[in-house]
Amino acid sequence: MSVWSAQKRLLALDGGGTAGIVSIAFLERIESILKEASGGRDDFRLADHFHFVGGTSTGAVIAAALATGRTVTEIKGLYFDLASRVFRRDWLRLPYIRPRFASRPLAEALAIELGDITLDDPKIRTKLAIIIKRIDTGSPWIVSNLPDQPYWDDRPDGDYLGNRHYKLATIVRASTAAPFFFGPEAISIAADQDLGVFIDGGISPYNSPVLPLLMLATLRRYGLCWPLGPENLSMISIGTGRYRHKVKPRSFYPAVLFATETLAGMVEDSQATSLMLMQWLSESEAPWFLNSEIQDLRGELLGGRPLLSFQRYDLWLEQDWLRDHLGEDVSTSTLRRLRRIDDPFTMPELYSLAVKVAESQVKL
Repeated sequence: MSVWSAQKRLLALDGGGTAGIVSIAFLERIESILKEASGGRDDFRLADHFHFVGGTSTGAVIAAALATGRTVTEIKGLYFDLASRVFRRDWLRLPYIRPRFASRPLAEALAIELGDITLDDPKIRTKLAIIIKRIDTGSPWIVSNLPDQPYWDDRPDGDYLGNRHYKLATIVRASTAAPFFFGPEAISIAADQDLGVFIDGGISPYNSPVLPLLMLATLRRYGLCWPLGPENLSMISIGTGRYRHKVKPRSFYPAVLFATETLAGMVEDSQATSLMLMQWLSESEAPWFLNSEIQDLRGELLGGRPLLSFQRYDLWLEQDWLRDHLGEDVSTSTLRRLRRIDDPFTMPELYSLAVKVAESQVKL
């Protein structure tokens, strides 16, 4: 069963800062193919094809834009503009003492783009999920616009404010509040309680939001209860450029720098585990390479039958892979730059590589 033709179709978008331009290159290709298949309608949007869209961090920005009816071309323009304004270094900010970037430009840009849209606003054209992490309680939050979920409505006793009232711009800003890069986001949970403090959803097991989306779509607790099976349920997962995070021991290594680099490796490990589980549970027309030990789990199914159709699209930022798949000889120094998630100047080159990969990977 094709990932495109299931009755209910989900789209999961990874976190990754400025590397979100990789996801946009894949989405451009997907939108072009589906628009042509729909007869070339000018009013076609990916929100017309996907019934549920979810994102973490930079993926949350893209997911919110898609769910509110933007074209991918519009989102790409927004992305380049947003990156140049948001990822602007302030040399008065002391490294490791304050966040590298000011949060206000990002918050203001999201407020302009998303306005006062709340999660229960009909302007959100699809089911939508955003992953955030509440650090004052230590719990990941999977915030969605599903009306039958717990915490959707206000509690009669005023114990908490229902999720339906949360502004989309605020939730997306919280999901992008990556420690070290941006400050946390405070959100009012109830009138007589302290504000909740939230950071990037990538600092949870869900930088790739594939498992939360599957749970929201199928668990009785959330009210949708979409039936399983490749003919009923499919998911496309799109990355932001993967590579193996290596921390090389040095004679002098500041403890804070060592901690941030190992944390990035942990985020990658959690993401790889989520993708491995999804591939183990599903059928895929082109299984994604997982690691050298188990390869791509081709022919392996947990329980003997697939629960859904699943396809992963991504760009490997490794020299051998780029040379073998794209014929691109990328120097070590260039690769190091391309792997950064806070440098808007690398985005055109990263986008160019992703376009080539999308042309070879995405087929209807």
